[in-house]
Amino acid sequence: MKVLFVLELGLLHYRIPILEKIALDKSVERCDVIHTEDYTNGSYGFTELKANVKTLGGFKLITDVKRLKDDYDVIVFSLNLWRPNWLEILLSSRKAKYILWGHGFGRDNNYLIARIVKIGLAKWADAQLFYTESGPKEYERYGIPGEKLFVAKNTLHIENSGRTDEVEKTSLIYVGRIQERKGVDLLIKAFALIKNEIPGNINVRIVGNGDTTALRKLAEENNVQDRVFFEPGAFDDEKLKEIFTTSVAYVSPNHVGLGVVHSFAYGVPVITNKRRKHAPEFEYCDETNSLLYEGDVEQLAQAIKQICNDKELQRRLSVGGYEYYQANLTSDTMVNGFLDAFDYVLSKNQTESKAIV
Repeated sequence: MKVLFVLELGLLHYRIPILEKIALDKSVERCDVIHTEDYTNGSYGFTELKANVKTLGGFKLITDVKRLKDDYDVIVFSLNLWRPNWLEILLSSRKAKYILWGHGFGRDNNYLIARIVKIGLAKWADAQLFYTESGPKEYERYGIPGEKLFVAKNTLHIENSGRTDEVEKTSLIYVGRIQERKGVDLLIKAFALIKNEIPGNINVRIVGNGDTTALRKLAEENNVQDRVFFEPGAFDDEKLKEIFTTSVAYVSPNHVGLGVVHSFAYGVPVITNKRRKHAPEFEYCDETNSLLYEGDVEQLAQAIKQICNDKELQRRLSVGGYEYYQANLTSDTMVNGFLDAFDYVLSKNQTESKAIV
């Protein structure tokens, strides 16, 4: 089969291994990727196509989609209402099978108009792929047939996954972009509250790109500047493994996303507030692999204190996270979700053709 991925953002580095695995599957004759950002000129297992992008108000559209649509058996569109690359072909005839891919309604369930549009698009598409298992359940409530709804759990390809009990755990980590919405300031404040009630060799390690000026000042104001360390963003697997495997827990108080996958891949528990607005990957967290608290800084501080002082809890949550990763979050799990959806739409096409004959 010939497959085209139409992505509403650039060719994100963590998507490349997933796309390459799909391209190398024996069922895939050709795999192309087109997106709205600059052409990377990279060498991949798939072919990156140069795109013509048209901006209409707040919308970005790849105008090539209309021209390319009949060259493929399957076309995968990202489901982003602000970058609707399916818009120009919405009412046109189709040769290819169309698959929408995204996180469905989202954790906040969207505004009513967005919800109505997404339900209409689900009926238009031949299949839909979701980041997590809650997506199909929501759509089935609105009469979308369950047989056309698939899950490709949003994950990463991590070559060197694995947990270890032998490495000394000396840090509470945050790894990711430095953004106010992540609540990294709360980690510093909480750590300051219990710094004298946990082992003295445990520090805070903040790894990520962005402006750290306010966070550094906060550490000084709370007299923990000698135990809070800042490092630039890390993307190399070996560096990431060193960061994660020497940590007690991954702490992102107000928002978690794909950092959960990295944590579990290396057997690191997650600490976050279960009442905040998270990315879909929050659904991977439960009492077997994470400490989920309610409230604010004081409750976060108690969660940090608990895990720092209880090595058996550290071990149990570490094992739980890694087992969840192995069972649900390896890159093959995501790849197989796509391949299952491809098989469904093409098998459905063959069935419909026989019925016509």
